[in-house]
Amino acid sequence: MIVQGAFNLLFRPGLRKNFLDEYTQFEPQYTQYLQPGTIDGPEIEATIMTGLKRLNEREDGEKINYEDPVLGPKVAAVDREYAGGFTITRRTVEDDKYGKASQAAKWLAHAARMTSEYRSAELLDDAFAGATFKGIDGLALCHTAHTLINSTSTVANRPASDVGFSLTGINALLDLFQLLKDENGDPTDIQPNAIIYNSSEITKAMQIFGSDKEPFTANNQDNATAQRLSGVSQIVSRYKANTKSYWLFSKKWNDAHYLTRRPVDFDDTFDFDTDAAKYKSTTRFLIWFVDWRGWCGTLPS
Repeated sequence: MIVQGAFNLLFRPGLRKNFLDEYTQFEPQYTQYLQPGTIDGPEIEATIMTGLKRLNEREDGEKINYEDPVLGPKVAAVDREYAGGFTITRRTVEDDKYGKASQAAKWLAHAARMTSEYRSAELLDDAFAGATFKGIDGLALCHTAHTLINSTSTVANRPASDVGFSLTGINALLDLFQLLKDENGDPTDIQPNAIIYNSSEITKAMQIFGSDKEPFTANNQDNATAQRLSGVSQIVSRYKANTKSYWLFSKKWNDAHYLTRRPVDFDDTFDFDTDAAKYKSTTRFLIWFVDWRGWCGTLPS
């Protein structure tokens, strides 16, 4: 509870009006790599399915061999609730000469926004371990051996040897996209059009994507990487813990979601006995993914 003693400076004249209690924020980031949506229940379930792998050759008059489509396992996830608030006495508000003690809406709105950003970034930080977020095959978002429901082969969307953010690393991820397969093990056309990298790599990204000529070489040859990723959306990661990981992903095939169960809600009340106002904010949302194919990423040391 905020009482007079804790905020006694606000009761005295002479303080400058700028309390530096608010800074300019970056535009929302999690909405750039998670598909926004809503859910109307506490749990969501999903599965995938695939049809026949091949047509069979037959002789004249031979009966057709009928096969059933293959249904994958069911996966489910449950939303989480987040809440926070503070209490401030009436006397503190009355004696505050600067109107700062009761700026509940601003503080709670910022906290809610940061909760969405950091919780969403946990998907990125867990993308190679799969400790919290697992896909349809029970593996991490990025893995060297994803399993398929109608094939014994495996598919990688993470290089066997992780490579740092560079032309070599980005081309390694582009090559993985060319090797992606569907649940029957057949080649599938998924093309990346967005990249997530760390703020420490902004200059390098400008050199890689902003020049017609290949950077970091003396031959002045054409920049094939920039041509392959012409018009790529660049997302500078600012909220995840790991400072080395990066990804290419397809906005069309991205199956990672931010699903709102209850939008951010602000509420307040007054306690009769203590003469204190209570302000709170709550929200419920779910972050999950099912299909991993829209992503290729790497975790260099």
